[in-house]
Amino acid sequence: MKRLIIAGFGQPLLDLFEFLSVRFEIVGVILDYERKNKHPWFHEALAKKSIKVFNFDAVDALKPDAIVVFNYNRIIDVQYKTVPILNIHIGLLPVYRGNNANAWSILNGDRSVGYTLHEVTDTLDGGAIYYKFAYEIKDHETYFHAKNAMTEDLKNELPWVIEKVLNQEIQGVNQDHDDFIYCSKLYPEDGILSHWDYNTAEIISRNMIFARPLGTGLKMHYQSKVIEISKLSVVPHYRISKGFPGAVVMKNESGSVWIKTKDTAISIDVLYIDGQIVLPSTLFKIGDRL
Repeated sequence: MKRLIIAGFGQPLLDLFEFLSVRFEIVGVILDYERKNKHPWFHEALAKKSIKVFNFDAVDALKPDAIVVFNYNRIIDVQYKTVPILNIHIGLLPVYRGNNANAWSILNGDRSVGYTLHEVTDTLDGGAIYYKFAYEIKDHETYFHAKNAMTEDLKNELPWVIEKVLNQEIQGVNQDHDDFIYCSKLYPEDGILSHWDYNTAEIISRNMIFARPLGTGLKMHYQSKVIEISKLSVVPHYRISKGFPGAVVMKNESGSVWIKTKDTAISIDVLYIDGQIVLPSTLFKIGDRL
């Protein structure tokens, strides 16, 4: 049985420990930061499971067959690379490197998201690719559905893949000459619509990213308050047209309202205000400018 060290932090690290323990001896973990005061539950979980904590200086003495990295938020100095280091990148390489890569994919109109297993080199997320899992987010879904699919694949497929990589049954695919972008971290305030001068597809994409339960919710400004849009949808057959983004152009018996966007219009179906479900038609009338 091959021996691994896992580097990372938080629930993703604990989940990976469980997934890989089926096929590997897990020697211990390397944490990106201590952060005991901020995340005591995590350190309590490590202690409860008797998971040993090391640093990169201990790698040579421990002699693992590889280090597997997941949710590790520091640059790894490749001088420590005396054994293979494999990173689980949440995003599809070679295009989307960096933080929140799947969210950037959605923002760019690409609903194919997933994760990539690749070699760690001195180029961030630029090492040879060993495996990719992709999930196509459907019209009625959000990133929550993709996250569940990725978790299932991490559990059921990744241990086999890593074993094949270490046995040299899978060869890495070089990405040195591929086009790419680097993605930056997203923040909850990025999910607040400060205006409506976006294409409808852009608003739908933001909702896919920020919708609960994974996100903090897609939100909008209204009368000096920030309120949550808990349900929205595309207006079928609405023609591409100019107009005044933010204008309320229609109220419906269902309680939804249609708001003009940069190109078409979008249906705001349900709002969530001060812990209560609110129908938009009770707040807005045709002609209002939001």
